Amino acid sequence: KLTPQQHFTQPPPRFTEASLVKKLEEEGIGRPSTYAPTLSTLMDRDYVLKDQGRFNPTKLGTAVTGLLTQHFPDIMDIGFTARIESDLDEIAEGEKQWAPVLEKFYSPFGKAIDKAMKEAERIPRDQIDEETDEICPDCGRPMVIKSGRFGRFLSCSGFPECKVSQPLLHRVGVECPDCGSDLVQRRAGKGSKSRNKIFYGCSNYPTCTFASNARPLPQPCPECTGLLVAMGRTNCRCLNCEHKGPRPEEELVEATV
Repeated sequence: KLTPQQHFTQPPPRFTEASLVKKLEEEGIGRPSTYAPTLSTLMDRDYVLKDQGRFNPTKLGTAVTGLLTQHFPDIMDIGFTARIESDLDEIAEGEKQWAPVLEKFYSPFGKAIDKAMKEAERIPRDQIDEETDEICPDCGRPMVIKSGRFGRFLSCSGFPECKVSQPLLHRVGVECPDCGSDLVQRRAGKGSKSRNKIFYGCSNYPTCTFASNARPLPQPCPECTGLLVAMGRTNCRCLNCEHKGPRPEEELVEATV
């Protein structure tokens, strides 16, 4: 007996660093020496955020991609970029002269830049700013997420009339094991060696300096009720004792949705 069932098309999974590099290799984009700087640029400019090892585009990244695709369709075309990479390889190997290749590229590219400078409009703030549930403590307007030279932050949607701004704190729904305050997701500063890397710290910093590179889990340790943190995709460990094992079932369900 055949029973009809309704299925919805699922979007492809978000890229991890490994899967994105593999895709670049398959398409002939970039070279091993450029993969790491490319990924760093995406994060440094807040075009993507890294969550549980996967890249998620920001509104800023989506808006910039749309603008570039509109005004520089050739540059944004994967096939075109791959051909340029191939030409550069042939120049390096002495099979092509560099001057004709660069002239062929820069002549139309320069015209495209001139045209874009005249016709491109500024991206509206509502296409970049991200809405939040936070309320401005001064004027009561909603707070929005903005991107600045030092990263993402909370700002009053009433700017410039109201100039309130705050650090962007993503609460993870788990209490700090040291002081009981909320744990929040943070990103390492751009001056650190691990810049843009996500870590988890106490919202009461600098009074409380608790921090963990692993994502805290809401379920307590089954052995000591201490803080469990994620370890890999399906396991966890306790920061208070030596317990290690599979993640709680409800956590696994959330992680796979």
